[in-house]
Amino acid sequence: MLRYGLLTGRPGTLVPLMRLTYVSLRAGLGVLLITAVACGSTVRELDRQIDTQASPAEVSGGVASPSGNCDVLARVVPKPVSPLETSHLSNGTMKLTSAEGGYSIAVPGSWVVAAGSWTSAVFGQAHLTSYDPQAVDYRMQTTHGMVAPEAGIRLDIEVWTNPTRAALDDYAKRVHIGPAQIAVLPGTFIDLAGRRAYQAVIQEEHRYKPEAAPLIVTRQTRILWLVPTVRQDRVLVVHATPGESHLRSVAETAVSTLEIFAGSTAQMPVVRQRDETLRRWLYDEAGNAIAGRRAEAKLVTYAESRAAMQGGSGLLRIDRDPEELFWLVAVTGPGLPLPRGGPRGPGSTGATPTPTAWMLYQTPATNDRSEGTGGQSSSNGTWPPGFDGLTDRCR
Repeated sequence: MLRYGLLTGRPGTLVPLMRLTYVSLRAGLGVLLITAVACGSTVRELDRQIDTQASPAEVSGGVASPSGNCDVLARVVPKPVSPLETSHLSNGTMKLTSAEGGYSIAVPGSWVVAAGSWTSAVFGQAHLTSYDPQAVDYRMQTTHGMVAPEAGIRLDIEVWTNPTRAALDDYAKRVHIGPAQIAVLPGTFIDLAGRRAYQAVIQEEHRYKPEAAPLIVTRQTRILWLVPTVRQDRVLVVHATPGESHLRSVAETAVSTLEIFAGSTAQMPVVRQRDETLRRWLYDEAGNAIAGRRAEAKLVTYAESRAAMQGGSGLLRIDRDPEELFWLVAVTGPGLPLPRGGPRGPGSTGATPTPTAWMLYQTPATNDRSEGTGGQSSSNGTWPPGFDGLTDRCR
């Protein structure tokens, strides 16, 4: 389950929105999947743990990947892409343009804007509110995560993946936004941004049972638009909530100004090389090689690294540039960090957890951002399945 924190800032300004995250446990497979939050450093914590958990007897020689560093990609001329640009127009509206998302939209100039749900901008996203988010308590038990219609309206724009190129009416059945969602009602095809889009309504419901009091049920709707992008494997997902707000027509007018164009892809040099990535796993703090340790890293795209770890499951929403270069790192051998609350082998107890057999994690190669990164660890097998078949983009 994903939960969103408060959106804060001045009207017409870009502000960060913190996101809490989840830990998914596949107990049957003995695999622990960890997803890092914006202000966290799950992978870095594992990096630090490795030196403290390796005993002196294990230090004598490790095995590294035979491939070298990415000297060619290290010399790439940086060509960043602005995640979200704003410009105030003379008619009192504000135009938002997402070069990476491939869209623009005009909204009231007084609305508060955030470029995503992390401390840094999230790929192709824009989140807008007509109200002061600091004046809304999202944690109220009776209406957890909901905003009263009289408070105003929120408009969210996100880029989602459509790997099967599904028709939008079928794709709508797979859309799930927030823990309160209970149904997506059948919608209709409409003309939007010069394209055949799809509009539907999401039903949401929150139940709260106070002590010695009747059950409190709060219901609201979320208006959903699915808009085709230039790429057939991506969909622009736009939603306004609550649908009962008196500003619904204002949100609908804003959505009608949507323009779709080909998104831009950033081109950035590799700044974190293979030897730096592997060194922390193959050597202890004194520089001695760790006996029996094997570590390899392959340069892949963010989308490829997610597919390798999740096997096609996970969120449809795109949170990082799918083409961004990442190291996918596989590690096996003695002394690996034990998964925090992770799977245990048959007959093991809390005092004697099953040792970690292998680890697989992703880490960015062109920057130090940890948002949206994660990893797996398993007590079964000897090496991450499928890793050896991946293509290494390093050159």
